[in-house]
Order: sequence, then structure tokens, then C-alpha cells
Amino acid sequence: RKLVNGINKLPSLGLGLFYPAGHAILIKPQRFQKLIAPVHVYDFASILGYNVLFSEHGISNFWQFLIPFVSVFRADTVEAVLNHNNEIKKSWVYNFLHPWLGLGLLTSYDEKWRHRRKLLTPAFHFNILKDFQPVFNKQSKILVDILDKQSKVNYVDILPIITRCSLDIICESIMGAEMHTQTKPTSPYVKGVLELTYLVFQRFFRPWLWIENIYPYLPAGRKFLNTSAIVHEFTDKLISERKQAKLERRMSSDDSQGSNESSYKRKKRALLDLLLDEHIENNSISETEIREEVDTFTFEGHDTTSIAMSWTLYLIGLHPWVQDKVHEELDSIFGESDRKVDVDDIKDMKYLECVVKESMRLYPSVSIYGREIRDDLQCNEYVIPQGSMCYVNAYLLHRDSKVFPNPEKFDPDRFSPENSAGRHPFAYVPFSAGPRNCIGQRFAFMEIKTVVSSILRKFKVKSLDPRDKVNVMNEIILRPEGELRIQIRGRSDDFDFKTVYYYYP
Repeated sequence: RKLVNGINKLPSLGLGLFYPAGHAILIKPQRFQKLIAPVHVYDFASILGYNVLFSEHGISNFWQFLIPFVSVFRADTVEAVLNHNNEIKKSWVYNFLHPWLGLGLLTSYDEKWRHRRKLLTPAFHFNILKDFQPVFNKQSKILVDILDKQSKVNYVDILPIITRCSLDIICESIMGAEMHTQTKPTSPYVKGVLELTYLVFQRFFRPWLWIENIYPYLPAGRKFLNTSAIVHEFTDKLISERKQAKLERRMSSDDSQGSNESSYKRKKRALLDLLLDEHIENNSISETEIREEVDTFTFEGHDTTSIAMSWTLYLIGLHPWVQDKVHEELDSIFGESDRKVDVDDIKDMKYLECVVKESMRLYPSVSIYGREIRDDLQCNEYVIPQGSMCYVNAYLLHRDSKVFPNPEKFDPDRFSPENSAGRHPFAYVPFSAGPRNCIGQRFAFMEIKTVVSSILRKFKVKSLDPRDKVNVMNEIILRPEGELRIQIRGRSDDFDFKTVYYYYP
């Protein structure tokens, strides 16, 4: 009752007329899509519109059936939630991921999360990440060759093509395994990761699937557990083989610090190798926990970056003047050379970085972050009561007109140094913020800039659908409901951009 009383003091339309469905009746399920898989999405505009009613407060309460939720979507209210050192436990929705990801960095909390974060942070130091640049370049080259073959067709749906590239990058970087997804997209592991992502989203919007004791016996639950087992089998086998090879290499040298091992350590190592070293040398992480982290980073690392790259290319394809500036910057860095991208080049791609950041403002890869509030939390003049499920709405946060004037306009110059100066640090959170910010955001930017620059060094792109015709859905990741149709042509080819209707030109 204390929770309900506290919730009812927050800005809301109240449960009243909406009992017992709550504000879920404002969320309109669309028709099931056939062929690939039935997708039960909600009208993203409806829930956003509900929050907009309370934009002056930056916080609102809404009910989904008889369960109350709190949403925050202004820089100051977002800071109160994300920057609190005690409020680091993810909401109960993340429990849906446990059979797949266990209690890895994404889903753990308190001491386990702190220990795991401390253990993994060195793996994302720049000196480690720069060793993965050859992986970014190799997979980008494969992608460019694939797109070259598509440059004569009318259009491509860019998202699945980019997703396969990103998955190859993350698997080789994290696991040291070459999946060849771009050229042979039939891996059971790859299909399993994509299927599990969909099933988690499906479960959230079907309350009858929430009951833990029943879900495993339902068709969706059995499919989720069976698919998790397939993914785990692949990861376990890889970990076992890599561990055995590592032990044999140590035994073949004079000791664990011998010349062979030292030589190996100087070479590029995947995250899996770093975790195995910790497991063998200090026994501070088990093989099961290694699998949790490998599966977590594979899930988080491929989906978020692939959708960010796809939205970036889509928006560049809608705005030829932005594309021209990106081409000019890349030409100034590379000239006529077809050499590979190095880490210094990435630092020089300053305008492209602004373009990527603006794309992620309009289309944040993860648009909602959940927290379980464990103590009463002061949030300006309001108190979010203990036990609340609280969600940071990054999609709406990034459209605060007081921070980003004319917020629907695509304007990369918002992120120039002079325009970024003085901006509230929690007004823009594409990688979350506070103690649980994304540990891999530097890795993501290196990958995104390498892949996008590799494409635009060779091609021009043109998007065929204006933004108001491209619906979005929040399937964990902020995806387009349909295709992202893009034409790809050589740099010297002509495009008739006049046929594109620009949104806020």
C-alpha cells in the first residue's frame, strides 16, 4: 500500500478509468507479421505521447495492468536515477534474460556486479581495444565487397547486412572465433542469438508469460530454453577448447611465464582469452561465469552497434549535404589511398563522430533503461517510492526542446565542441550513464566509425523513405518496423536526391 500511495503522488492520468488494464489500453498491438516470425509490437508513439503529457515534470507514473511503473525523461530526473550509487539493480524485466545470460555484467548487481565490472574494465582499455582494429578492418572489407555487388540493384535493406557484419566483429573480438556470418549466415549460434532477442521482447508485452513457474512449460518458454541450450553448447565448447589450448601452450614452455606464453600475451587476445587467464591464474571467475560474460557481450555488442550504424547510414542517405561533408572529411584523411583505417584516423573523424552522435540522439539503440528502486529516491520535488520499477526514457529525453532546439531536425553540429559545451551530462545518454554506463562504448565507437567510413569512402548512399514513413518499435533495441531501404552507388555516380522527402531539411 505504501508503494501504491507513493506512486499515486507522481504525475499521472491515474488508474481510475483505465482499471484493470491500466494504461496498457493506450498501447495498440499491431497485426502479427507472418513469414519470418510473429511480431507483437506496440505503438511506440502512444506511450511516448503519454509521457509528453507530463513533460514539464520530467517524470510520470503509468500502469500496465495492475503493475505500476515510473518513467523519467528529463536530464535532472534521469540523473537522480542513473547517478545514484545504490540504485544499480536492473528492473525485474531483466530477469527474463537469466536463463540465457545468467548473472553477467548486464544483469548482476551489488557486490557481484562491482567485482565483475572491476575485473572487465581493463579489457576495454584503449591499449587493448586498438589491437582489434585489424578485425574491424577485415570485416569492413568483406562488407564493402558485399555492398559492391548490391550497388546495381534498386535498393537494399541495410539492417540485416550490417547486423551480420557486426556479429562477425563481436564474435571474433570477444571469442576469437571467425563465424563467417557475412558470407555464410546459417550458424545455429547466430540464429539462436537473434531468436532469443525476439523472445525476450515478446515476453515483456505478454503478461501471461511473466509467471516464472509457468513460462518453461509454454511453447514460447520451451523455445527460449531450447535455444538458450544451443547457444550455451556453442559457447561452452569454445571455452573448453580455448582453455585446453592455453594449458597445453603453458605446459610446452618452461613455465607459465616462459617465452612462448610471453610471446602469446603480446599478441591480440579476445576478451575470452583475458577471462581465461584470470580463471587459470587466479581462479576468480568460473567457466560458467566466463560463459555468462561471453554471451552477454555477444548479445549487447552486436545488436546495439549494428542498429546504430544502420540508423546512421539511413540518416546520411536522407541528407546529402551531411553526406558531402563526411566525404570531404574522409577524403582529407585518406585522399585517393585505399589503405586500412588505423586508430589515428578514427581520432581524426571528428565530423563523422558528430553525425553518429546525432543519429544516436534521434534513434538511441537502447531507448529505455530499467531500474528497481530499492530506497525512496528524491527526484526534484517528487519521491519515487521504494519498490518502484523505474524506466529512463532516452528516446524522449533526447527530444527535450530546451536542450536540443527543433529536436526532430537532424543536425550533427549539435555535437560540435562549442555547441556541446555546458550541456547537462545526463541530457544525452545513448550508452546509459552513471555507475552502470556501457563498459564497451569506446569499442562501439571504434567499430562504428571504421565500418561507416569504409562504406562511405567507396559509396554514396540514398535513403528511399522519409522519416515519417519509417515506424520504429522498441524490441529491446530500437528497430525499424519494416525495412531500411537504401540505394548504394559508387562515389562518381549521380543520385537524384530530389525524389527524397526530407524531414526538417
